This record gives sequence, structure tokens and C-alpha cells, in this order.
Amino acid sequence: MKAIRLEPSRLRDTPIRGMVTRFAFGAIVSVAAGLVGLRWGPVAGGVFLAFPAILAATLTLIEEEEHRRDPAAQDARGAVLGATGMIAFAACVWARATLLPPALVLAVATVAWAVIAGLLYLEFGARRGR
Repeated sequence: MKAIRLEPSRLRDTPIRGMVTRFAFGAIVSVAAGLVGLRWGPVAGGVFLAFPAILAATLTLIEEEEHRRDPAAQDARGAVLGATGMIAFAACVWARATLLPPALVLAVATVAWAVIAGLLYLEFGARRGR
């Protein structure tokens, strides 16, 4: 398994078209989630907003840049693990939003997301032989 690294210098190598695609797709999905929320309520809108806004654009750009499926597949697996953590986040907010101060609810939900996603990532990495 590759180490996660940050390379800000690579931003210069990213074509403007790719950046516009990312932002446009994210905006379109966000508007769609807002419309779903208006029609079927904030819970439905939140579900649509949480996951697909980033994933589809990311997969498209990785596939285009790498010309292989492996990086896109790895990103999809990571997104599924993160989205599973987001379910824990949403459950915490839903269960405690009216009982605790908002900042505390968000803190607890964020910790729940990080723990669930982290444990799933560690488990998934262990199964794949790292």
C-alpha cells in the first residue's frame, strides 16, 4: 500500500480544464442534492450531498490522468470506506442534534467518522496484505 503524501508543486501540472471539471461537477451535484432536499427533505438531500459530490469527479480525473483502472479503483474503495464513516457521522448528528450543543454534536460525529473510517481502512489494508 502506498504512503499518502502531499505534493503542492503538482498543482502547477494540473490543467485548468481539470480544475474546472472538478468544480463544475461538484457544483452540479450540490445543486442536485439541494433540489432533492427541497423535494424530499433535508435527510434525503444530505445523503445525496455527502458522497457523490467528490467521488465522481475524482474518479473521472484519476482515470483520465492515469489511463489505468487501478488508481480509480483504489480511490473508489477509499471513498466507500469514508462514506461508511459518514453514515456514523450522520447517525450521531441525527441522534444527538436536539440533545446537545451543536459544536459538541459536530465534534462527536467527526470523531465517530474518523474512528469508523480509520478502522475500516486499517482492516481493509490488513486484508490486502498492505
